[in-house]
Amino acid sequence: MNGVFIIVDGVDGAGKGHAMMRLQEFIMGRSKKYDGLLLTREPTNGTVGKKIRERLAAEKDATAHAREFLDLYVADRREHLENHILPALVKGYVVLCDRFKYSTVAFQHAQGVPVAEIVKAHEGLKSPDLALILDVPFDVARGRMDGRAKDKFDDADSGFHDKVRETYLEMPKIFPNEKIVIIDASKPKEEVAKALFEAVENSGVLPY
Repeated sequence: MNGVFIIVDGVDGAGKGHAMMRLQEFIMGRSKKYDGLLLTREPTNGTVGKKIRERLAAEKDATAHAREFLDLYVADRREHLENHILPALVKGYVVLCDRFKYSTVAFQHAQGVPVAEIVKAHEGLKSPDLALILDVPFDVARGRMDGRAKDKFDDADSGFHDKVRETYLEMPKIFPNEKIVIIDASKPKEEVAKALFEAVENSGVLPY
């Protein structure tokens, strides 16, 4: 595969949408050797992804149905890879994806599933070339989410979200053979963008 697979992940309210937009601009202006750029996200708008979104909106208990959600996320991710991400990479595209397996590890572990079990569920699925994890404290993230539609995880207590954040910060240890960079997303937007650009450039994943 000649393409480049980059993930933007992190706690809710970390600014993933803005990061995706700025990275798109940076990559389009920085590298001239890719054949296209695909912006995508998870959960997807496919059959499984829509079911996940419906369940998230309808349920209130953040810890309920942990393994069922694990199975749904992995199924949606497998379909996403096979139908969209891998074909784009074969064509030489840069793929920017909002959320990936790191979200599942963080949230389903906070729900009570062991990390090892979640990692095992992802065996055989392609790993990204680079994962950028946006990190912010719970109080900052919660303030950024005011006024937006919430799901069952957004309404969870601070203890749940602290565990999610702690697991995100452990990703370089959980996946030691992957390129994972933790970005301090509590800083002003331009500083965060600069850190993202430097992380991509220093990773060497783009075909300059």
